[in-house]
Amino acid sequence: MLNFKVKKQNFLNSLSIVQGTSEKKGSMPIISNILIESIDDNFIKISATDLEISIITYCSAKIISEGKTTVNSKKIYNIIKELPQDFIEEKDDKYVDFIENENGIVTVSYKKSVFKLTTIPASDYPNIIDFESDDSFNIELKIFKTLISKVIFSTALSEDTKRNLTGVYFILEKSGNEDYLRLVATDGHRLSLAQSVINYNGKKDEGIYNLLKNGVIIPRKLLSEVLKLDKIESSIVSIQINSNNVIFEFQKQSENLNNNTKFISRFIEGKFPDYKTVLPKNTYKTSIINTKKFYNSIKMVSLLAEEKTHSIELSFSDNDLLIKTVNTNIGEGSDEIEINYKGEPISIKLNSRYIMDFISNIQENNLSVKFDTIYSPFIIEPLLENNNDAEKTMQVIGVFMPMRY
Repeated sequence: MLNFKVKKQNFLNSLSIVQGTSEKKGSMPIISNILIESIDDNFIKISATDLEISIITYCSAKIISEGKTTVNSKKIYNIIKELPQDFIEEKDDKYVDFIENENGIVTVSYKKSVFKLTTIPASDYPNIIDFESDDSFNIELKIFKTLISKVIFSTALSEDTKRNLTGVYFILEKSGNEDYLRLVATDGHRLSLAQSVINYNGKKDEGIYNLLKNGVIIPRKLLSEVLKLDKIESSIVSIQINSNNVIFEFQKQSENLNNNTKFISRFIEGKFPDYKTVLPKNTYKTSIINTKKFYNSIKMVSLLAEEKTHSIELSFSDNDLLIKTVNTNIGEGSDEIEINYKGEPISIKLNSRYIMDFISNIQENNLSVKFDTIYSPFIIEPLLENNNDAEKTMQVIGVFMPMRY
């Protein structure tokens, strides 16, 4: 029977990593549980899955007796979270005791707090795909999370639409001597693209390189869990893929390199749309707009926009942008801001929510806005004013289809 002692905060940090994966009301009760098992004298392994994505993480512990069991993910997390704690964390040398008896009852105790939890046999837990591969590449976790945050909001939320639009497209692009990891997401009405230079030192005519050259679609949910990570010390993510699965392994968390947290998922089947057809052409008109002013103006005017369409109209003229909306049931609103634009006057109708989703993830002071006709894709890009090498490694593009008049 599994029996170990563990520091409260260490245990809580590990449990928090897997919370988003275990199903709360799944058709199978077992996937509301997490699998906890002893690895050696110093670690427990914690696994969670919803049958679509899986997470494996580790926690240092004092193993009293070896074994494995499953307990409800949410309940054990909330219990550990609410356990009393000494005011000075560093002086708290108390351990959480985790003891399973022969009847499958787990007792969790800490100081004077005692809880008993029922279990489901570990033998009933779904098998989690795991593999090790030397054919991989690394990317900084900070850069990886930034890339994801720039595109994930453009995925389709409902699987009533095409399932291939509910994930993010990962593809390897080459420019000159540089390899770029490009992430693309679209729901059919808008598209977001972000890419960054990566250092790939493996073979470039087989394996992961060829798979990524053809592109793979990774579920939104897995990437959402990556964005939540704040209890992990890793600074590097190793990306490993085979023909059906992807693993994000967060490196250098402990001296034992095998004890790294892993996020695992199958790819989404299907072909991703040909997104390059909507990228800006050289003939497009360009306007430079202050990011904060643009966002604030759209946010204010959209207060009166139709709730279903969130429609606003952008009217460009010499160094002037008029943002307005008309709601037949409520009224109308408008705002005017100064911009850098020289060209023929044009009015374009767009979804204000889509524009704000994209702009809210931009840190640059100014935007480059590109458009051609009232029916052509409307393009927004952060304006890289310094144009230094650090900025060149990251590129972000937002593409929005105009609404019909």
